[in-house]
Amino acid sequence: MTDERKLLLLGLLRQTDMHGYQLNAHLGATMPVTLKKSTAYNLLEVMEKDGWVSHRKERTGRRVRKIYSLTRNGEAAFMELLRRQLAAFTPAEHPGMVSLGFLDALPAGEAGERLKTRRAKIRETMACFQEDPGDSLNNSRHHHGSLHLAIGYWQRALALELDFLHHLIQNLEDQ
Repeated sequence: MTDERKLLLLGLLRQTDMHGYQLNAHLGATMPVTLKKSTAYNLLEVMEKDGWVSHRKERTGRRVRKIYSLTRNGEAAFMELLRRQLAAFTPAEHPGMVSLGFLDALPAGEAGERLKTRRAKIRETMACFQEDPGDSLNNSRHHHGSLHLAIGYWQRALALELDFLHHLIQNLEDQ
């Protein structure tokens, strides 16, 4: 997981130099990856010690910010991580899926209501994305390079879960 997070940060810095707040804002607004601010800053520190990123200080008003840049070693690390991650397969873990195995422990009405709450949360998450999932493979208007492919993948996974929940809730209501 750490390699994936490093790849993400390096990839974003590869597009443009950014300060930590910009990186975090970009992650929160466009990427379906959980990366806490403290984790991002820690990884930036580690990658700076490894020579993958460097920083310069920039004054904006009273604030001094570190603007991070990708180094040549960082570019090489990015390419190595990209090649390794792209060829790898790690089965996804889906938090909350274990609970489906014990769904029958709850009364059908309660289980259905809990699943409806879950469905609403997924819809909220999907609303954060501006692109149409069906168009995400061809749409790069909102994202640099092929970053839209990762977002499209996430959108399709969420749509699949919504479809699954729809049928599951329907089955519970029919009982």
